[in-house]
Amino acid sequence: MRLDEGDLDRLSDEELVAYVVAARAAGRPEAGKRAADVLAYRLQPLIEGRVAAKVPQRDRDDVVMETLESFLRSAFEGKVIESVRAFTATIAKRRIADYYRARERHPDQQPLTFENAGDEGVWGEDPHTEDGTGVLAIRDVVDRVLGSRNDTHRKIIVLYGPEPLGFMNMTGSEVVEQMAADGDPVTIANVQQVWHRFRTELVEELSTGEDRMEPDG
Repeated sequence: MRLDEGDLDRLSDEELVAYVVAARAAGRPEAGKRAADVLAYRLQPLIEGRVAAKVPQRDRDDVVMETLESFLRSAFEGKVIESVRAFTATIAKRRIADYYRARERHPDQQPLTFENAGDEGVWGEDPHTEDGTGVLAIRDVVDRVLGSRNDTHRKIIVLYGPEPLGFMNMTGSEVVEQMAADGDPVTIANVQQVWHRFRTELVEELSTGEDRMEPDG
């Protein structure tokens, strides 16, 4: 039986998992995706709360996204899940542990300036310059990477990204609401994924262009 979004909203978390499994088995992956999106939207605040209590602000988005991805990969394998929220909490705990294990392996890694965008008072001029040239170079890279995205992804990034990069710093829920109001509906999982890919490419661009950002002499 194919359910519309209103019907899916009335299902419990466990019923949504069962529906996704049944839809995939019946060869209806799109129906299963809609149910998975509803479930991800429900679970996002739970995951964000658990991650926020354990992970520094600059890395929370990545850990939240990894937790959601792990859940979506493992929850629909057909095994019985007595409590979706308990299962999600367990996955979040594991991803948080993975995050700290990774930090132990690379203790000397320091974030780039823009990665601290959510921390009070961190954003400022690039430490290699006195005239703000580094900041302008970073913003040029931001504009270039942003320009490579399609219209929908650019809108998501501008709404969701941090203020120091010239973005609007909305929450995932606020972005979903704004996009729906603009007639371009997305899920929180979509928002997180678009931002994660943008942020990853931005880090890579800044790393490879580091020498170009330093003034001559």
